[in-house]
Amino acid sequence: MKNKKKIFISAEIACPFRTLDAAKLKHYFTLNNYEIIDSYKKANYYIYITCSATNPIVQTELKTIQEFNEPSCELIVLGCLPGANQEELKNIFSGKAIATNNIQDIDTFFPDFKIKFEEVPEANQFDSGNYVFLDTNPNASFFKLLLKYGMSATLTRKLHRHHDYKNFESANEEENINETRFLKICSGCTNNCSYCNIREAIGKIKSRSIASIKSDYSKLLIQGNRLFHFVAEDICSYGYDINSSLTELLNTLSDFDKKFEVKWSLEGLHPTWLVKNQKDLFPFIKSKKIWEITTSVEHGSDRILSLMNRHYKINDVKKVLNYLRTLNPGIKLNCMLILGFPSETEEDFEEVLELLKSIRFDDVLVTEYSEFSKRASSKIFPKVPKEVVQERLSRTNQILQKLKTPLIIGDK
Repeated sequence: MKNKKKIFISAEIACPFRTLDAAKLKHYFTLNNYEIIDSYKKANYYIYITCSATNPIVQTELKTIQEFNEPSCELIVLGCLPGANQEELKNIFSGKAIATNNIQDIDTFFPDFKIKFEEVPEANQFDSGNYVFLDTNPNASFFKLLLKYGMSATLTRKLHRHHDYKNFESANEEENINETRFLKICSGCTNNCSYCNIREAIGKIKSRSIASIKSDYSKLLIQGNRLFHFVAEDICSYGYDINSSLTELLNTLSDFDKKFEVKWSLEGLHPTWLVKNQKDLFPFIKSKKIWEITTSVEHGSDRILSLMNRHYKINDVKKVLNYLRTLNPGIKLNCMLILGFPSETEEDFEEVLELLKSIRFDDVLVTEYSEFSKRASSKIFPKVPKEVVQERLSRTNQILQKLKTPLIIGDK
């Protein structure tokens, strides 16, 4: 241990994708005889993995980098900041930096490493904490659920979900159904949203081969894992670059795992794909194999969605989501929203509230609009005053409390 170099890897305010990158990096350095430690003050290297999704996050991370002062430790900046906010980073930092889409270039900083980054398997779990599907105790009695949710649509969903979980539990008595394993299926994005700040940082779509994903899936199944969470920055663009598709991937894996009782969660389904390919999902929803979907709805107003360069109609999305609930009343439906997009009117905002009332999502992640001068949305006027955005956020929270739906505030 004395001869090992020490490294500290931090992804404290990064998204789940970069958190998985951090887990893979820790494996990479461990395989190459480095010691992972819990503080940069005793390290030879400090790997700082960044996010650039919102302006407040960018400013916080730039400040952290600028204030870093540890002569015995070399700082290396990874993540989206070096790709999305390259100029701002260069103004304060002249050290080593790599954007997300070129993370494999970490090898150039450590040329003596025998194990190269791309030879390291994709991480399938976080280093700490866990993704939790059930948001209440699976052993909770009907009366406890009734007391918490009252006679509501939320209670009905919870009862369906818990009944399904009990059956899942019975079918997997000796297996791991308490910890989710991640399947990162691709990186990059094919969309062109008018407000997105990380497009250059994550790069073009790079899909893993179905054979590679199937191999990982097989190993995890053999180990007894039964909960799987499919993730990517743009999960719906899987396969565009390798003449495949998300549908083909799901069908292949489902054909392979027939002798197992498994559950899948899909992270970040784009509504355009959801509307266009809905029939491909119906068998998975009806069988309850897919029991959770998170969709990036972003807004409830068609006018705002058009300005966002999001090509779908909100009523089409509502129809699909409501039909999924008829196929499986206990399915967990989560959504991501942006409030305060330029020119958002009171009427536009009311359509967001109507969306929430109509679908009754299980979790709602709301992020305040962040403006970046290089994005098309910065040219849209008028801007929504900060106090108006805060007031709308408060009203959103009030509605969700009535619906017994948790509100998650996006990073600021």
